[in-house]
Amino acid sequence: MKVVGTLLFIFLFVFISNAQYEIKGKIKGLSKSEVYLAHYFGYNQQVIKDTVLANEDGEFEFKGAEVLPKGLYLISFLKSKYIDVVIEDPNFSFSLDTTDIIKTITFSNSSENTAFYAFQRKMNELYTQLNQPSLSPVARKNAQLEVQQFQQQWKKANATLFVSKLIESSFDPEIPAYRGELRSKSDTTKMQMYQYQYYKKHYFDGMDLGDERMVRTPFLQRKLERFFKDLVVQDPDSISRESDLILQKAKDTEVRRYIIYKIASTYENNPILGTEGAFVHLAEKYYIGEPALWDTSTVRRMKERLAIIKPLLVGKSFPKMHLTDIAGKEINMASLPFKYTVVFIYDPECSHCKQEAPKLAALNDYFKSKNIGVVASSIVRDKAAWKKFISEFKIGSWINGIDIHLNPQTGKEEYYTDFRNTFDVYSTPVVYVLDQQKKIVGKRIPVENLKDFIQYLETRRK
Repeated sequence: MKVVGTLLFIFLFVFISNAQYEIKGKIKGLSKSEVYLAHYFGYNQQVIKDTVLANEDGEFEFKGAEVLPKGLYLISFLKSKYIDVVIEDPNFSFSLDTTDIIKTITFSNSSENTAFYAFQRKMNELYTQLNQPSLSPVARKNAQLEVQQFQQQWKKANATLFVSKLIESSFDPEIPAYRGELRSKSDTTKMQMYQYQYYKKHYFDGMDLGDERMVRTPFLQRKLERFFKDLVVQDPDSISRESDLILQKAKDTEVRRYIIYKIASTYENNPILGTEGAFVHLAEKYYIGEPALWDTSTVRRMKERLAIIKPLLVGKSFPKMHLTDIAGKEINMASLPFKYTVVFIYDPECSHCKQEAPKLAALNDYFKSKNIGVVASSIVRDKAAWKKFISEFKIGSWINGIDIHLNPQTGKEEYYTDFRNTFDVYSTPVVYVLDQQKKIVGKRIPVENLKDFIQYLETRRK
């Protein structure tokens, strides 16, 4: 009997252990429809973990042997409807009515979600009261105070729950009252600077950067994007410095990896001129410098990307471009006498290049008045297509080049320019702007913005 009893216990233990998560739902207004369980990865990506079919009564069950990573999930149904749920203990049940989800939803065996939706219900009630147009100033102030008191009481009552961290991470820091005098315009400026500096310094106070569950929420991505867009000067030194300060706080491996990826990907090909320098800083310090965070292929690809992008940063000398002109003569870009040189790299068969070339040609008179030259280079080594493009778009006044070189000894054509890896040409056209010393002052400038950009450069030189 002992043996049988032991075997039965083992069988039951294995059977129960196989169900790592079990989430039951009943949705009134749903019938024989698919229901999806997915976790957030930032606010604009969701990773689907399970899909089931609800029965005719709107009942369904997510069940599986996989361990669900903890965080904020969504349960999606009826195409445009979904609910957010906290996955901490992944064994619970809930029910709701689609006519009013927040008001009707209830949970069993989930203190996290019970508290989460109690917070939402009360906040909806308070904001409905606060937004009444007929509310007097005194009543409005009292309503605002009630909101603050409720939030403080709720956070205190639910301090041990993950959902408390979620709510806290969505709040902005409260700025203490300014204690200085306000007697002049300069005093007002000092107060505004104090508010900005305090807000910026404490912006991430409510976000626990040591909790990997934050990666599986919408809030970390929103915080990062807003911080760098609204609070950080868009130059590589400022971006790099602020990135370092944030990452000093991010001790958790998953959070750290996410933040590095998010900031680096933002500035790798950012339209704001010069910010690629921040990408180089992040890649060197946190990808190459912390290889344990990444797989070997990621580190290798980052090294390859750095080898391409680093020599092309604003302020660097433009790499040598081996070109010959219509007569087959070598073009020496270093000797060109222009104040600025616009380098237009294109594919003669590219539809976008055919749209941009006439726009660039329309600036010929302006360029001539400012001593600006255009060097146009075909990446396709097809003389017929190249010459057709020059003729069709009437760009013969430009310095037109192609990477075809005749070997005087063998008489064979040779090619010397690697456009993809030397000039980062992964799509066409690509526009660079060089100064008189042939240093890069602009890159990937849209043709329609070139005139304004040149005027900006001229203003900056004065």
